[in-house]
Amino acid sequence: MSKPFALLFGGVIAIILLGLYTFTMIYMISVARCVSDATCNAKDIPSGVIFVHTTVAGLVSALVVAELATTKPGESPGAKTLTSDLSESSKRITAYIAGGYVLVWIVSGLAALIAGSMLYPDAVTTLSDAGTTWLGIAVAAAYSYFGIRP
Repeated sequence: MSKPFALLFGGVIAIILLGLYTFTMIYMISVARCVSDATCNAKDIPSGVIFVHTTVAGLVSALVVAELATTKPGESPGAKTLTSDLSESSKRITAYIAGGYVLVWIVSGLAALIAGSMLYPDAVTTLSDAGTTWLGIAVAAAYSYFGIRP
């Protein structure tokens, strides 16, 4: 298998997982808002959404932490591809995708933390758990990225 194809295939899978992560997060936030208005209840979340979210959240977070752990402090995620033998356009696309991936993970996790733990803490337990779990993983990722040793 060629390196560009392997990168493309892995990138497509990673983006699909991030899409599922973000979709389930948005869905749970909308249910939490609805529950706070007393127009629906948390049982309106299908069990499949919770299953997919809890499964995919771990994979997405692991990918972000691994990327940040292997990135030198001060460099953007995906910068290590700049030294590879890919074409310049492939390097640029890879760097943008990696940076965007981390950014979407941060925004989604922060939204879960704010909605699930601060605004609607009793509405959707899975959302609250996702927000607090994300916070712990984000701290670990920051420690890893900046090379901080406790």
